[in-house]
Amino acid sequence: MEQKKFFKMQGLGNDFVVFFWDGSIPSKKLIQNLSDRKKGIGCDLSLFLKNSENDLIDYEANFFNSDGSEAEICGNALRCIGKLIFNKTQKKNCLIETKAGLIDVEYINENKISVNMGVAKFDWKEIPLSKNIDTSNLYFNHDYLKKGFALNIGNPHLIFFADTLDFKMLKKDSEKITKSKLFSEGVNISVVKVNSRNTISVITYERGVGITQACGTGACASVVASNKLNLVEKKVMVTMSGGSLDIEICNDNNILMSGRADIVFEGQINFSGLNNEKIIK
Repeated sequence: MEQKKFFKMQGLGNDFVVFFWDGSIPSKKLIQNLSDRKKGIGCDLSLFLKNSENDLIDYEANFFNSDGSEAEICGNALRCIGKLIFNKTQKKNCLIETKAGLIDVEYINENKISVNMGVAKFDWKEIPLSKNIDTSNLYFNHDYLKKGFALNIGNPHLIFFADTLDFKMLKKDSEKITKSKLFSEGVNISVVKVNSRNTISVITYERGVGITQACGTGACASVVASNKLNLVEKKVMVTMSGGSLDIEICNDNNILMSGRADIVFEGQINFSGLNNEKIIK
């Protein structure tokens, strides 16, 4: 197989392997090995950018978690796309097609890329949940994670609130929740500590990945849930272990996420070195 050029990128410590791709998507096993930090390049998520047949759309984006499962969208990866397209074309605005819909990305400057994440969804069918239930309080009662606010920001999220942020307890209780049948397509789980009306701290257990240093859609979901419960205003700085994002709920309820994205290095890889599985659709 020919050498494939890639970009290793990161947004607040959430890291990605990005390809400009013109073929069929690799197999699940190959993506798992590509994501493995010993067998492959290593990343939280692999991203394949394909040229769109629609002249108005810059690229079709396909996101895959480190376990090989497909994700509808990834906020931090979308900022990386904006950075790559600007570096490649000097184009500051781009339109990206995702499984969650069309996403506008704007390169503002070297330290700030803004993504319009669209409007949050709260209906149980749109999250989706396996049954009709009050999505603002799911009445979980684990050792650390209690109650729970479910919503969809292009992908499913479950938000909890606590006075302290504990990664170990988040992982323990998240593993219990992900085994339940309530979330038919899995769920990203975040814990929020409200610091003020304009600042929160967040930790996230990502579907298909586990604990990550930052989650863009998790930051957005955390602000939306916090605002719905009247804990914060509509402009909030979200601090995660990997860094901070500025989140704004606009008057039309679209959610703007702004922050950094960085190219770590470029390289080439021969996929036959990862496994002998053929490339499949």
